[in-house]
Amino acid sequence: MMSKLKQQKNISRRSFLKGATVVGGGILVPSYAPAQASRVGGNLNVSIPALMEIFDPATHNKQEEALVLNNLYETLTWINTDHVLGPMIAESWEPSDDLTAWTFKLREGVTFHNGQAMTADDVVFTIKRILDPETASSGRDDLAMVGEVTAVDTNTVRIDLEFAYADIPAILADAKFSIVPNDPGIMANLVSRPVGTGPFMFDSYTPGGDFVMVRNPKYHGPPAILDSVTLKFIPETAARVISLKNAETDILWQIDYAVFDELNEATGIRVRDISTESWDPLVMDVRKPPFDNPMVRQAVRYAIDKDELIKLALFGHGVKVPFPLSPQNPLFPADLPNVPFDIPKAKQLLTDAGYPDGFETPLYLGIGRPVRVAEGIVIAQMLKAVNIICDVQQVPLDVFFNDIEFKGEFYTTGWRGEPSADGQIYPRFHSKGSWNVAHWSNSEVDELLDQSRRTASIEERRELYTRVGEIVNEDGPYMIAWVANRADAWRSEVLGFEPHPMNFMYFRDVAMRV
Repeated sequence: MMSKLKQQKNISRRSFLKGATVVGGGILVPSYAPAQASRVGGNLNVSIPALMEIFDPATHNKQEEALVLNNLYETLTWINTDHVLGPMIAESWEPSDDLTAWTFKLREGVTFHNGQAMTADDVVFTIKRILDPETASSGRDDLAMVGEVTAVDTNTVRIDLEFAYADIPAILADAKFSIVPNDPGIMANLVSRPVGTGPFMFDSYTPGGDFVMVRNPKYHGPPAILDSVTLKFIPETAARVISLKNAETDILWQIDYAVFDELNEATGIRVRDISTESWDPLVMDVRKPPFDNPMVRQAVRYAIDKDELIKLALFGHGVKVPFPLSPQNPLFPADLPNVPFDIPKAKQLLTDAGYPDGFETPLYLGIGRPVRVAEGIVIAQMLKAVNIICDVQQVPLDVFFNDIEFKGEFYTTGWRGEPSADGQIYPRFHSKGSWNVAHWSNSEVDELLDQSRRTASIEERRELYTRVGEIVNEDGPYMIAWVANRADAWRSEVLGFEPHPMNFMYFRDVAMRV
């Protein structure tokens, strides 16, 4: 079991994480706020803007799919709504003195939805499957430091690392590391028929329509209050707002800030806005002209007025940053300046790059992510000042994920915050990162990020990230404007619900007022 000293040291490394309850042995225990319900049961309807297709934790790629994973599966650890790390399937964990090995003690009495016991073998199977290149999991990069994973006994797992790494417990809180059963029959159908250990179980799914989950009557912890939860695919913002106002749905997940004030003023509806480390960069694929020229990428950054962009696209619900970490994060490179808004500088860079008259380019935006659509439309207007003419093409979100992300030359995309800074930065800036959507490669950045993974000191890691940021400002493939707030809206009949800083939703303690 973790010593109180070690756990409190971990807290100090994440001083921006608040609200933990420290109990026996120093383990962080989730501080659940009990739902003020006068009855057990009921169905909760939640509207989501994008289709769900993959329910295998290791290979899912949409935030909407993670909402299913949060409730049907469980991870070893979790991040609560106060952004505090705590235990889930693992009841405790202990690092070696040199941080090259981590031992996780599992809860007893945990079973999968089919009744089979969850053991250390399932945890080992889950992690090894993610590490297998054939699985093609984005989580493989997150666990690049893992050497061996072994089951010490039925309820104990040991993870040996290639080098010292302090963030393993936080990394394992992500939905992609949800524990799956070491059962070939179940795994063969996991993409469409998920089986986990969570407080809800799979009931039905209509492709292109609703996903229904029902209470798990044999859940190992306090049972869910609701009978069922239905995730309803409603792509249009206006339709989602109407459905909430008319009580056809109970929660509107991830609201468009264009309707924030309307919902905030509506009778019987609650809205909450929270800070996150979500970020929505403008991507420039470095394989494709003219964005293969770093001076063109610099020019784009100088041509964007970040303050005005935040005002117009986020309605002010975000913080200007040069690097995708919250200023409250201890690793945030506070000495790194934002690229200034400078039209003459942008024009000179374009001239030096061989584009004195500017150029034309498509700009792809995924319908269903309203912030990124608004961001792209504003950027297209701003770039006219340097004669970069954008052919704005709004495409359905499934088309965007299949045909644009990783492939298009110029587009807005985005990611929710990750449980750790390394998980936030490494996959998107390292040349071998699983989310290197712009196909950018910089050998110095690779070395700095590899070194950061091996560095325990907060101050030293901050210095490394500062240098990474300097290079990104000069050579990088993104225009980074903000870390964004996020908001959900829900009807007043919904009790015990709170928005999550990582865009997750946990429904176990949610109830409906009579």
